[in-house]
Amino acid sequence: MNFNKLEAFILVVEKKSFSEAAATLKSSQPTTSLKIKSLEEELGMELLERGTSGIQPTAAGKLVYQAAKEVTQRWRRLEDELHGLQDTLTGTLTIGASTIPGTYLVPGWIKTFRNLYPKVDVTIEIGDSKKILDKLLDHQIDVGIIGLEQESTKLQFRPIATDSLVLITPNGHSMIHSDDPEFKQIKQYDFVLREQGSGTRKVMEDYLSVHECSLSDLHSVVSIGSTEAVIAAVEAGLGISFISKLAALPAAKAGRIQIIEKFEPYLRNFYFTSLTDTVDRPIIKEFTELLFKR
Repeated sequence: MNFNKLEAFILVVEKKSFSEAAATLKSSQPTTSLKIKSLEEELGMELLERGTSGIQPTAAGKLVYQAAKEVTQRWRRLEDELHGLQDTLTGTLTIGASTIPGTYLVPGWIKTFRNLYPKVDVTIEIGDSKKILDKLLDHQIDVGIIGLEQESTKLQFRPIATDSLVLITPNGHSMIHSDDPEFKQIKQYDFVLREQGSGTRKVMEDYLSVHECSLSDLHSVVSIGSTEAVIAAVEAGLGISFISKLAALPAAKAGRIQIIEKFEPYLRNFYFTSLTDTVDRPIIKEFTELLFKR
């Protein structure tokens, strides 16, 4: 069995596209298609079919996908262990991160890690916290750094960094000139929210509940899939919002929006999460130890 074929098959299933799989592999679409065709011929059955939502695995394809994931994961662990015996860390590390840590924290951590282990190829995948957890459980990424924690026997969670939620408004907003505003005043303004599944949105809900308020009390005008897009929407005057202070500070410094500091900031944690059965993989172990020795 050729591991290149399995890798190509896994990517086509996950991305639901031959062209996107080929781009990830730094290969051509025809070459990727030939690998899948060769795998189907080797197994004697069709593994993929085209559906309305893109490429989908057949019943046989689903079985092959799960087996291929297990085989490639075991092979990667073996490679890591062998490199560990040689005292040379090489291989790949795929980090899944929610928007805030992925944008403002992870790049600096990777730079430090790469300085120590330049032969490790590192990839960052950005998504909301729920999607990152789903990818981690499906072995599509190696570790996650997100704003949500959940009970799971398959996952480990450790606080890795702290941020706070702050209220932002367009420049010149009436709240800026209010000397002693009450929290309940936010209900009278249009609000820009993060999308469902976002860690920021969940923390915002918790913050509101402390003040005996809920999302349903707010006049939501739009839900958006990234913090930068929320900042742009607030800057354009669509409404106000609660966002990460890490993201708000550069935007406020650039004069795009203003931070209302008349309410006490709401602290939040970001969590480093990994699968319990992969914590001893040399690359994951070294990356984890590096982060928690900072």
